[in-house]
Amino acid sequence: MDIECTTLNEVEKQSSEKFKVAVTSTSGILVDQHFGQATDFMIFEINGEDYKFLETRSTKKYCNGGNKLNNGYRGKKEAIETISDCDAVLSMKIGLGAQKKLGEFGIECVEYCYTVERGLKYLQTMRKQKQMKKISLHSTALS
Repeated sequence: MDIECTTLNEVEKQSSEKFKVAVTSTSGILVDQHFGQATDFMIFEINGEDYKFLETRSTKKYCNGGNKLNNGYRGKKEAIETISDCDAVLSMKIGLGAQKKLGEFGIECVEYCYTVERGLKYLQTMRKQKQMKKISLHSTALS
């Protein structure tokens, strides 16, 4: 019983920890831009149930759609380095190559297409569910 309580307390602590999210948006209202076409990333900090806008970071667009790449690998690398301190990226679409590279930096990729506000709330919910799943798996292993 003590182990389960400790685990629940750890999850509550983790879900209230701050984490940063980079969002691709052309207007600041909708998550409506592909990762490779972004020239700006809106950076938010999520802390439990709250979130706040921190800053906008600029980068160079490296993808023109299809197979035509502008700046290729260097542009993708620069875009990822721009948000390398973030824990997640929220974007309308993220190509497989970018997803792989973001994963190497420990950045979670979330494809989402709705308002920025709803996207951030979605991330909060997903984070809590992951924490609860860890408890469930941990509790089952203890049985």
